[in-house]
Amino acid sequence: MRRTTRPVRPARTWIVAAVMAIGTLLATGPGTATAIDGPTDLPPALEPLREELADNDLVREPDTGITWLRFTGAPANLGSGALHVVGRRTKEEAATATPGNNVIPAYQRISRSDGSSYEVPVGLMTYHDEHKHFHMDGISRYRLINAAGQVVRESPKVAFCLVDLKIADSTLPGFNVNPTYNSCSHNANATSLTMGISVGWADVYAKELAGQSFDVSELMNLPPQQYTLEMTTNPLGLLHETNRTNPKSTSVTVTIGQGVPVGVGGPRPGV
Repeated sequence: MRRTTRPVRPARTWIVAAVMAIGTLLATGPGTATAIDGPTDLPPALEPLREELADNDLVREPDTGITWLRFTGAPANLGSGALHVVGRRTKEEAATATPGNNVIPAYQRISRSDGSSYEVPVGLMTYHDEHKHFHMDGISRYRLINAAGQVVRESPKVAFCLVDLKIADSTLPGFNVNPTYNSCSHNANATSLTMGISVGWADVYAKELAGQSFDVSELMNLPPQQYTLEMTTNPLGLLHETNRTNPKSTSVTVTIGQGVPVGVGGPRPGV
């Protein structure tokens, strides 16, 4: 028997169109450009750069005798929009800030495909007394993991002063060869400031800076072992970005223990 197709009656055309539009919306989800959605978000996408994490070393600090595993960290923005964060507070709030307790509420500005934008709260910016400028909290996490999968060290440093320091991918749409973000406020009493990472750029925190290291003195007394040094961006999901629910990580292998060569040095404050 031959299958035939009956034409849709004109009176029902609008019903068919509506069902198809709803089906498309459900299939694509929010943020996808369709006629029913209108403008869409252009979110950043944070990923750590493995080639920067590979810049690590073991050094012994002459004054303290501590052996440090130092490592460089670099969160890159490989998304469709900038990571743009604004801090704002009143003069009264700034006046009550004290060393070790100096924060500014932070808001992330998210651009849209029609040129508009909106802001969402994303936690706090904290004034870093050693680096002498504000950091955005929740940017990264560092862990040192042994062969058994146990975390033997975890860095409390999860904050960055976000700037454009290194080109990560110049082929991305929206990339601009001129960096947009180039400083964070050094004014401990600032009432407003802006920081971020442009599309295709990365921030870089060198291994010499305070916070970019683990004290591995005890591990140096053990037989040589291989460990996994891991960096994860946006580990707490504070920032709104493409990888928010599935934070990106990268890792390298390091060897620590008796007889492993150790240089001379230590962490230093930033500027």
